[in-house]
Amino acid sequence: MTNKTDRLIEALKASARQDGEKDAETRAKIRAAMIKSLETLLREMPEQRAAELFADIEELASASAAKLIRRHELRPEATDHMIATRLKADALPSQKIG
Repeated sequence: MTNKTDRLIEALKASARQDGEKDAETRAKIRAAMIKSLETLLREMPEQRAAELFADIEELASASAAKLIRRHELRPEATDHMIATRLKADALPSQKIG
């Protein structure tokens, strides 16, 4: 390859790297905005609804993530009871007809 081709390839690599960094930065900003808005929503919603949302999130999270989420300052205590009730309901044998 010629020096011109090498420089072009290096420029393309640098451009792709910059685009990737911009994409990552944009995704991080989007996540931060979502978290900020979610926390505002949690502060303003009724406690029962917030407990339901926390329970839904914890059910989807990995065990280690759920453990961290349980420590969130906005998590209502009622979430524990809600999760226990859901687990109990899931543990009951299904009552299918037919």
